[in-house]
Amino acid sequence: MSSLHHREPGLAGLISLPESSNPPPPYFSILGDGIHLHPTVVTMLWRAAPHRAILISDSIELAGLPDGTYPGHAQIPHPQVKVGWKATIQGTDTLIGACCTVADAVRNLIQWSGCGVAEAVRCVNENVVTMMSVEDQFGTLKEGRKADFVVLEEDGSVRETWMGGRRVWSKIEGFQNWSPHD
Repeated sequence: MSSLHHREPGLAGLISLPESSNPPPPYFSILGDGIHLHPTVVTMLWRAAPHRAILISDSIELAGLPDGTYPGHAQIPHPQVKVGWKATIQGTDTLIGACCTVADAVRNLIQWSGCGVAEAVRCVNENVVTMMSVEDQFGTLKEGRKADFVVLEEDGSVRETWMGGRRVWSKIEGFQNWSPHD
């Protein structure tokens, strides 16, 4: 993608189009890991169009593992070095990906932009279902809908995870006995 430039805003410049434009401004994804996008850029993008921002992660299999060197695999046949959320090919600066989860990205957006939990969460649920035109089926808790959701702390950290209307994980108790067939 071409860079944002003051004389040629390119694709990135489309996010600030007015809603009445034809075609309308696009929805856009933000990798909220501080590796792919600087925190200031994440904040700028979110503030430009918070109702069209989709907060995503490209988290790879090293997420949640301690920092260290891990063997390669079929997709990346080189040893992988994980330091924090950044994963590179051993001995190089070649970025393999990040190990930042969507929950981490929500917390980052809150911290970097100063937005509230509800505003950050909107970027991972309501904005997605609106973009997909399925808001009549997903995105909010309503009677008769599938009840998969998370309960967050004020800082955006996960307190509980619910699937099918049943709590399957909590910060205090860990995983619960649960089956998708229950």
